[in-house]
Amino acid sequence: MAELRNVFITGCGTGIGKCLLQEFNRPGFRVFATVRESTFKAFKKNLPSGAAEIHPHILDVTDLDMGTNVIRQIAAQFGTIDVLINNAAISYRTVVEEMSEPDEAIQMATNYLGPMHLVRLVLPGMRKKGKGHIINVSSVGGMMAMPTMSAYSASKFALEGASEALWYEVKPFGIHVTLVRPGFINSNAFRRVIYGQGSNPQNPSGAYFQHYKNMSGFIEKLMTRTPCTPESAARKIYQISCMKNPPLRVSGTPDALFFSFLRRMLPRRMYHWLLYRLLPGIKHWGKGGSA
Repeated sequence: MAELRNVFITGCGTGIGKCLLQEFNRPGFRVFATVRESTFKAFKKNLPSGAAEIHPHILDVTDLDMGTNVIRQIAAQFGTIDVLINNAAISYRTVVEEMSEPDEAIQMATNYLGPMHLVRLVLPGMRKKGKGHIINVSSVGGMMAMPTMSAYSASKFALEGASEALWYEVKPFGIHVTLVRPGFINSNAFRRVIYGQGSNPQNPSGAYFQHYKNMSGFIEKLMTRTPCTPESAARKIYQISCMKNPPLRVSGTPDALFFSFLRRMLPRRMYHWLLYRLLPGIKHWGKGGSA
């Protein structure tokens, strides 16, 4: 009987993570699906039936001790994690000036520090086995920063930098590292906007009122019109996990591929000028609600 591949996925409660669970629900996989404690009971009750062996776990990726305990428990019972998919993420819509330190810290902890802690936990087993695959779900925001999403982009830029360094470090051990960059996703889960504690998007006299107003509508429109779904992004990640020689970076959606091409082809100064001019309602920015 063939050995099952142990796949560890974070953030399985909604969006791409929920669809990843469906994608890996196939023969040959043992899936460790994690969600936060607040949603665990409902998640466990609605686990999909199918061909894969599915084990639900409670995990807050910002709780490093919890991550350590979960990985050690799995390793003791089932052995090495073969595929780690760091999918859990959070984003607060706030401009830099109004970003609170707690909001900034939670985004860095969720999107960068927590995932890299899990990477460190699974690497010894992968090295000993001589193979493994770490898939970090980044974002188009890890390649290009957008106004009102500074801390999110900072966390994804950090994830990309660490993953690139990791690619060089673990390649000699037969371990693959892949960054998947989804762009805009047509999903209610992705359209739920969380504003930071210090932001005041509803104040018409606020200095950044036009920033929030225009960017919120712009992002909503892009998410509504994109053909990309959590299902298609999850399918892409599954396909990458099955490659014998996966690339370091993969654009998870067509818009991410377009922006990657634009960034490579245009001189940097022209690239930033063009994107600035394309920002929605840019002539009104900085004028509060008077425009």
